[in-house]
Amino acid sequence: MSGMIVQKMLILRYALYLSLLNFSSLLQAQNLPTCPARPIVLALQELGQFYRAGVGLDKDMADEFASRSACKFETPVLPRARTWQEIEAGRVDMTLSALKTTERAEKFWFFPYLQARLLVIIHKDKAVNIKSQEDFLQQSNLFLGAVRSANHGYNEGFVQQLRKLGRVVDVNDSERLYTMLEARRFDAVIGVQLIYGAYLDQKQMENKYKTIDWSPKDLKGHAQLVLTRKNFSEVEAQRWNQLLQAMVRDGTMLRLLQKYVSKAEAEKMLE
Repeated sequence: MSGMIVQKMLILRYALYLSLLNFSSLLQAQNLPTCPARPIVLALQELGQFYRAGVGLDKDMADEFASRSACKFETPVLPRARTWQEIEAGRVDMTLSALKTTERAEKFWFFPYLQARLLVIIHKDKAVNIKSQEDFLQQSNLFLGAVRSANHGYNEGFVQQLRKLGRVVDVNDSERLYTMLEARRFDAVIGVQLIYGAYLDQKQMENKYKTIDWSPKDLKGHAQLVLTRKNFSEVEAQRWNQLLQAMVRDGTMLRLLQKYVSKAEAEKMLE
């Protein structure tokens, strides 16, 4: 085979490669979410390592969404209760680190991206003989702290029983919740590692508190991306989900998580 023929074959292969690359890029662009004329409003909540004092996983994800989609974003910080009101009204487009419920699923689009098992964090001296939700309910001197409008997954029924008994103290945000827990204004809270780890250090957890997991072992609670149905069609919502899942597949989510937890913990959250 002459050098001229070999050169022509190489040129053809390179041209084919460029064509395939351009076609792949075109397909990817076609699947990207459509950017509205205005900035997308993604509400953040003060929520431990998800977001606190200007930094956190949710802020990192919002920045990544903006970079990948080329859409403009606004990220106001709102109380959790107000976030749900604003997103239902369509004044907020999306939020992160939310738990899905049957009622919420009728109003919003939900897409999971990491596991988040909810644990009971209780003062050690109050944890004596507390092995179940029923044990906690039977001790009328035990109180639970909770963030308004937060959902507690598998434990929600237990929390509602305590509410009827007047044994839940509601607060506006997570920072206040853990400050009051430390001050012993109540005996226990329910949270995930990415939240309580921002307020209680390892020494505090070892010396003062006990964690209890009352959820079934095979139950997977997820932190989820939420989009309002008022502003996103199902097709458009799925495009945001595709962008999110691409972040999981290409290792971006693992890299972002490792800013806040160990690699082993991050990998477990993404199983």
